[in-house]
Amino acid sequence: MMVTSEPITHEYFREDRLNMFWRFICERQMIWYKRSIQKLDPPWTEDHIMQRERFTNIYRELDPGTKYAIQHILEIDAPKPDKIFNIMFYRLTGRDKTHAAVGFQHLATFDPERLEQALKHIRDVKGEPVFTAAYMVGAYTRMGSTDKIENVVRLFTKLDQDFTDFYARIEACQSSAEVYEVLRSPYGFGNFLAYQVLVDLLYPLKMYGNKPLLPYSHDDWSIPGPGARRGIAMLLKNDAHAERLDVMRWLRHNQRAEFQRLGLNFPFVTDEQGKQIDISLANIQNCLCEFHKYVKIGDGTGRGRRKFTSSTLGDVLQLSLTLPS
Repeated sequence: MMVTSEPITHEYFREDRLNMFWRFICERQMIWYKRSIQKLDPPWTEDHIMQRERFTNIYRELDPGTKYAIQHILEIDAPKPDKIFNIMFYRLTGRDKTHAAVGFQHLATFDPERLEQALKHIRDVKGEPVFTAAYMVGAYTRMGSTDKIENVVRLFTKLDQDFTDFYARIEACQSSAEVYEVLRSPYGFGNFLAYQVLVDLLYPLKMYGNKPLLPYSHDDWSIPGPGARRGIAMLLKNDAHAERLDVMRWLRHNQRAEFQRLGLNFPFVTDEQGKQIDISLANIQNCLCEFHKYVKIGDGTGRGRRKFTSSTLGDVLQLSLTLPS
C-alpha cells in the first residue's frame, strides 16, 4: 500500500486516467481559445462530450460570473468589509443579474426592507429567477419564513448586524485556510459557498496594485469539494493512499512537465507582461470536479446539468487572453 511518507510521484496515479485528465484540461482550454480569442464558429472540438456538454473554464477567472465579481464588486471604491459582504451575497444568490438589479450593498446604509422589495420585484414583477440553477441554493427555513427571499434577507440582516466582529475575525487569520473556517461559520454558508467566496477574495486587483483583498494567494491552500474528491479517486491507483491536498499540489506543480510529456500545446493565459499564468491550485481543484463529471458522462453513469444550445453557443465571452498580473 502506497502512502505519502515520501513525495507523490507518477507511481501513485493510473496512467490512463492521469493522461485523460491532462488531455481533458487542454481540450477544454482550447475550446475557450478557439471560441473566445480566435472567434471561430462551432464546433470547437472533435470531442463529442464537450461538443454538447458545458464545462466550466479551466481558469475560473475567465467565467463571466467571476468577471462580474471582480469588476463590479471587488474593483469598486468601497471599504473591504463592504466588498466581502457583497461577494457573500453575490455567491449565495449566484446570479450577476440579481446583484446588478439590487445594487452594491453598503454596510453603513444596508436596508433589509429595500433589499427584500428589490428581490421580490425581480421574481414577482419581472418574472425572472433570483437564485442560480447552477448549484443547490437552500431555502434557509431556519430563518422562519416559507419564502426563500425573506429568509435570505433575514440571513444577511443578521450577518450585517454581526459584521464588525465577523470582519475582525477574518483580519485576525494567519492563513487562507483559517479565513475559510471563518467564512463558513455563518448560517447559510457551508463548505461550497465559503470556498467560492474565499477564491473571489484572492484575485489580484488593480486598485490594490495587483494584490488581492486578503494577503493570500490561490496557491496557498485549497479544499477539494465532493466532485474534486471523486476526481482524485479516479486518478489514483487503488492501493495509493495520499492526502488530497498533496495530490492537488502535485498536479499544480507538475502541469508543465505533464503537458510536455504528452505533447500537449496548452494555451496558457498570460499576464500584462506576456508571462504565462500556470493553472492555480484553486483552479486545479475545480478541474478535478469537472473531470469527474466528464468521465461519468463518458461511461454513461452520469449526465451534465448544462448543455450547449443555440443561445449559449452565441454567448461568446468577450475576454482577452491577457489578464492582470
